[in-house]
Amino acid sequence: MTINKTHATSLKLTLLIPALFLSACEKPEQELKLGDLTSPEHTYIERIVILERAKAVALVDRDLGNAVLDSLSLAWGDSSEAATAAMAPVEPLRCEAVHDLLNRILISERDSLVQAPYVYRLAIPLADPVKKLPMQGPPVQKKRS
Repeated sequence: MTINKTHATSLKLTLLIPALFLSACEKPEQELKLGDLTSPEHTYIERIVILERAKAVALVDRDLGNAVLDSLSLAWGDSSEAATAAMAPVEPLRCEAVHDLLNRILISERDSLVQAPYVYRLAIPLADPVKKLPMQGPPVQKKRS
């Protein structure tokens, strides 16, 4: 099977995500929200989340997923991989904070990525993830006398 240029670009976009997470190793000092991002950082996070949503569609319906990934590749352009990577912050602490936000967004979308991988979800705006309180252990049940 030969891979055409569009499929190759989609494959590159798919492989970009794990490489981007390797740079975010430590917990940042501050937790960012979407409103704290610069315009390029917001676009950077938005593209990665949209790509994850498209990959979820591709896992459920390969033909539809490939069409969606091809459409994204065409919409973003041939240089989308380099352009997206260029939008990432370069200052180490800022990079950690941005990738921590990205990680929290993807974790908050985990259930919907698995249970509702629909094409319409690609257009849903990003939302700040809700900060969860740490679990204190299982709830204690009172004994009935």
